[in-house]
Amino acid sequence: MDAEERHRCCWYGRRTPDLPEDPGSHTIVDGELVYCAHPMYWPVVRYEFDVRNCEDCDVFKPRRAERPAQT
Repeated sequence: MDAEERHRCCWYGRRTPDLPEDPGSHTIVDGELVYCAHPMYWPVVRYEFDVRNCEDCDVFKPRRAERPAQT
């Protein structure tokens, strides 16, 4: 699994449409800034997060599987 896919599947993976003035050091996917909202990292790095760090992240927590809609 590559870093972007792992970030997409992680409980702490977040996106925001608010883009920084200098997008050079940020990761933008589909026009949105992606970042990690882990409570240990967020207060320190805020939006300054590169999803390439997700590849070997030791605090990865998978999202719960989507439940099928009941009919």
